[in-house]
Amino acid sequence: MDPKEVKSDLVLILDFGSQYTHLITRRIRSLSVFSLCISGTSPLKAITDLNPQVVILSGGPHSVHASDSPSFAAGFVEWAEANGVFVLGICYGLQLIVQRLGGVVKVGEKQEYGRMEIVVEKAKGLFGTKKVGDRQAVWMSHGDEVAKLPEGFEVVARSQQGSVAAVENHSKKFFGLQYHPEVTHSPEGMETLRYFLFDVCGITASWKMENILDEEIKVIKETVGPDAHVICALSGGVDSTVAATLVHKAIGERLHCVFVDNGLLRYRI
Repeated sequence: MDPKEVKSDLVLILDFGSQYTHLITRRIRSLSVFSLCISGTSPLKAITDLNPQVVILSGGPHSVHASDSPSFAAGFVEWAEANGVFVLGICYGLQLIVQRLGGVVKVGEKQEYGRMEIVVEKAKGLFGTKKVGDRQAVWMSHGDEVAKLPEGFEVVARSQQGSVAAVENHSKKFFGLQYHPEVTHSPEGMETLRYFLFDVCGITASWKMENILDEEIKVIKETVGPDAHVICALSGGVDSTVAATLVHKAIGERLHCVFVDNGLLRYRI
């Protein structure tokens, strides 16, 4: 079998502009699962080359009704279905799934922002550890709402105002949450993410931060080569310091750092 046909335990996040997108990445890595974040409008090949087992569509400030609203690449849904890839839409990501698969998203009459309670209507999939009727506090942030589900989808949770809060289609392996499970304002959100990744998707918790350090050092060595030198503009901030440290670990004294005073340094420590 071609190695590319075997999906990795990578969770790929497609970023549609939510302020919480990188928090999703960190939350998943805290579960010892490797996650990467790329633009939500990335070409399909950029996604398929990474060979993820799970794709998460982030939230965002957009409306699916706007002509310039971002969306995933053409062919994404067909690729995910054909390859058994699990897809989870969060907030705007859920609305994208519904709209692109034939459902209806409308401008919400009861727009929901902030802390809100949801009720579990079906204890399966995303809420496999819950019972019907269980309630939990979550963080909502949406104006549009789902009015009609695509064929094969079902509602598994609603907000206290009756809006769709979570949907599933097990045969397609598509799931959606209207709220943000990654933020601390959703106290049980991490439990939901953990159950989804491990019990629903079958992800293995085998990743450690050291893995990515080794991978990045290897990439740097291959890029620079055995004899070339590198100049690094070092400001003393987190980004440039981390970059310089990684390159130094990879090529040692062949790294030459040049300090750049950007005018934002502390006057006194």
